[in-house]
Amino acid sequence: MTVVVGYVPTETGFFAVREATREARSRNLEIVIVNVVSTAGFTSPTAAGERSLEAVTAYLTKHGVPSTVRHVTDDAPPADILLSIAKEVNAELIVLGAHPRSWLARRLLGSTTQSVVMAGPCPVLIVPDVDPSGRQELPEDVEDPPRPGMSQT
Repeated sequence: MTVVVGYVPTETGFFAVREATREARSRNLEIVIVNVVSTAGFTSPTAAGERSLEAVTAYLTKHGVPSTVRHVTDDAPPADILLSIAKEVNAELIVLGAHPRSWLARRLLGSTTQSVVMAGPCPVLIVPDVDPSGRQELPEDVEDPPRPGMSQT
């Protein structure tokens, strides 16, 4: 069984990885990191570069969590890809970061998070948006970025 993480290269994306790590360690599960990119490629803010994915893998290795990375290039809706992979690997949990959109954008483009929650084959954990100024690529040397505005409970 596994934890599937929908990863984008932002602080919120890394926050999702951190929370998935916590869950995987407590349940003794593997993590599957999924980064979905359209065929337009790296013009999309969701596209994680090789160095970003290597940093995530290094973080998981450091914390003793076995993992695999799936960098998927496809024009299918990201929710469909995440759900397909979750079913394929018999996911016990899916972890996603919330990325607020305007009402109009949600109507026109849909919401990956909403689609996964509604059709997920397992529980879905949504972490809050912690990006201080929108979508930003994480610095490549970030080992464990802080969680702005969040406190440990």
